[in-house]
Amino acid sequence: MAAAKALLAAFDELGVQAEHADLLDHTALPFRRLYRQAYFDLVRTMPDLVEWIGRRLDKPSERTSVQRRLRARAVRLLSYEVPRIVDRYQPTVVVHTHFLGAQIISGRMRRHRLLPQAVVITDFFAHAFWLQPGVARYFVASGEVRAQLLSAGVDEHRVRVTGIPIDLRFSDLPAPAPAGGDEKEHLLVLAGGLGADHVRKILTQLREFRWPLKVTVVCGRSSELATVAQEVVAESKGLVTFQVLGFVNNLPELMASATLALTKPGGLTSSEALAARLPMMLVSPYPLQEEINANVLLENGCAVRVEPLSTLSHKLRNLLEEEGRLQAMRDAAARLAKPNAARDVARTVLDELAAGSSRNLETRR
Repeated sequence: MAAAKALLAAFDELGVQAEHADLLDHTALPFRRLYRQAYFDLVRTMPDLVEWIGRRLDKPSERTSVQRRLRARAVRLLSYEVPRIVDRYQPTVVVHTHFLGAQIISGRMRRHRLLPQAVVITDFFAHAFWLQPGVARYFVASGEVRAQLLSAGVDEHRVRVTGIPIDLRFSDLPAPAPAGGDEKEHLLVLAGGLGADHVRKILTQLREFRWPLKVTVVCGRSSELATVAQEVVAESKGLVTFQVLGFVNNLPELMASATLALTKPGGLTSSEALAARLPMMLVSPYPLQEEINANVLLENGCAVRVEPLSTLSHKLRNLLEEEGRLQAMRDAAARLAKPNAARDVARTVLDELAAGSSRNLETRR
């Protein structure tokens, strides 16, 4: 959703008429409820099972298989409205920020063979689900993801390394202040996606942390997380001060003002932190894609991993005390950052796919 909204803003900058459709709004209600909640319940309670299933299904290829056909047929039955949206809107090109869209349209839109489709992969890893026959362009986070797709048989001219599209405001942030100084260090805790128990354990340790630290906790739309956070920090009287927020519209500014972020390694959140040159402490990655996101960030020196959670205070103190460490992590984040990803995707779609589609339409006429 966040990647789609960033792309919508980028297309608007270019003067392109664009419309955003949330696929789940156009699927059967039972499927919608199952999809939105079941995955998160599973990864929190049975992560090993989720990873095993994910790896069993990860056989990257654009070739049609029995498994792919069965999965696509099931998805299309649940998403019968989506082709009607395409018929009604009559787009020049379709851009997907989730693999379900390409699965639905590739199978149901055979009469629209000249309708180009682009897929934006929103992690630092390309699971087989993202690959679909007939995709004109894949936009990926890094050269490693590009190498994955090429090894799966995707033509190199169809893969573009742009980064993951993020809010356009991340491309115009002020330079971060040098680590240290007279002001309190600022830890940004991005609690969305974490379970209530994890939030409680994290904030309990931070409440007892002996360091002049400002902690901003962003709970997103979860009232449960906000309630837990408020309860844990209500009696805090130490060196650490807390601010608990729900959903925020100023995340770019919050990231730009922070010293560190404690977060799950989601593709969008990680890309936003990189654009803000914000060092990360990674907690509770979901199986498979977030595990690989974490590996990429650790390998490039942008992050440390907190596992188990009981080591949080120890690792945080090491980061704050070690001279030059945070600055080195900021520099590493800057090297990996692609704050203009949304604009790069939009421009490529406009120049290569929309322009080509228009020429094909003229030829048909």
